[in-house]
Amino acid sequence: MEYPIIKAENEEEASRIKAVMDELAKSKIGKQLIEDAVEHKTTVAFDGAMRAYGSYDEVKNHLRLNPTSSHDRLIGTAAHELRHAQQFQKGILLDALLDTPKTYIQNQAAIEADASATSCAACYELALQGNDKPLESLREKDPHFVNPFQNAAVQGGLENGEAYKAAFKGWFTDYCTRDSYDCLYIKMVRQRKSNCTREEENQAFMREVPVNDVVQKVCTCNGKPYLSEKETQEFFSTDDSKTVSFERFNNIYANCYRPYKLDFSKPQEEQMKEKLDLVMRPHFNYMPKRVVPEPLPLPTVENRQAAAAEKIAEKKENSDKKTVINPAVLKAKAGMSK
Repeated sequence: MEYPIIKAENEEEASRIKAVMDELAKSKIGKQLIEDAVEHKTTVAFDGAMRAYGSYDEVKNHLRLNPTSSHDRLIGTAAHELRHAQQFQKGILLDALLDTPKTYIQNQAAIEADASATSCAACYELALQGNDKPLESLREKDPHFVNPFQNAAVQGGLENGEAYKAAFKGWFTDYCTRDSYDCLYIKMVRQRKSNCTREEENQAFMREVPVNDVVQKVCTCNGKPYLSEKETQEFFSTDDSKTVSFERFNNIYANCYRPYKLDFSKPQEEQMKEKLDLVMRPHFNYMPKRVVPEPLPLPTVENRQAAAAEKIAEKKENSDKKTVINPAVLKAKAGMSK
């Protein structure tokens, strides 16, 4: 299959990206991600200068992959970044300069957690087909959301969204990852400030974009949100969901000192909690260690075939059963009708 979205500098690069897309397309979710990317003209290319596994630029509608990654790792990364493209196709709003710090940080975390859950889904589907290498490659670095996804999926949560929900919540247990996105937030603020208009500068850090709106719009499985509005509100109302690391906390305080009229004479943490609803957390080394459950065994092809055959036999048995009507009842009904 040919992919018009691939933008490669040479035949070798094109062949590698095509191989990734071919394997990803064997999964249901991967096929849909690629089809949406083609429809919206999202481009995909290698970038040897990048340090991350991959990235998506919503302004240029361009996806970058790190060519130093293995083939199996690239499959999970491609699913993750293509999900980001899909998210922005749905019209979500993210602006590091205009959005309130809390809503931007929470919304950014939500779309990252969702993209991670989606990469699990694609790799898990491939594992069920007999290729578990992409899933194991993903698990090697991120067992804190891969294992919860797998365990929920094994127990029947793949279609109803429970597996997505488990991976989504698992993403938040890694404070090192969360700190890296806090750093990225400060970087994005600096970039936006460097080329913003006077009007944008006057409106900085004031726009409320409720995380519930973003979750209901993009965090979906089979077309339905896998987190209800109540679940989303409860999850993002916890103290932990409103924390930022010490260094980023001070950066945010400095950025918001004037627009929020923070009182320098009062304790910094008190002002940030009152005006911005943000709380400082220690360095990630001092935060609770992530709890990673042991993964349940993947269902084998034989087990799934046996389960399917059992369901078919059960349905056939139920359909073959005939309701036995007591002749006396029929005679009584006939007498009543006279």
